[in-house]
Amino acid sequence: MKRFVGLVLVSILALAGCGGEESQAEKDLDKINGQITELENKIKNLKSENDQLQKNIQIKEEELQKLQEAERSGETSGEEENAEESDEKETSGEEDSEA
Repeated sequence: MKRFVGLVLVSILALAGCGGEESQAEKDLDKINGQITELENKIKNLKSENDQLQKNIQIKEEELQKLQEAERSGETSGEEENAEESDEKETSGEEDSEA
């Protein structure tokens, strides 16, 4: 019985001693929670930057596609013009040789 009472007193004193200050584990936990918050903020910023970069890429791809389409239509109309010019030269060349 004396041993039991002694153990209870020691336990009470140990708990009372720890109650006044934060334990090292609690301090470490607070520090880690702070680091987690910082990392979450960095992740949010990176996601925002990534979204903006993806929008910029999409805009550039659309611009490139428009330029390629314009180039294709320019080549097509350029080929038609060249064909017309060569037809005219052939026609005028035939007229010259007949004369």
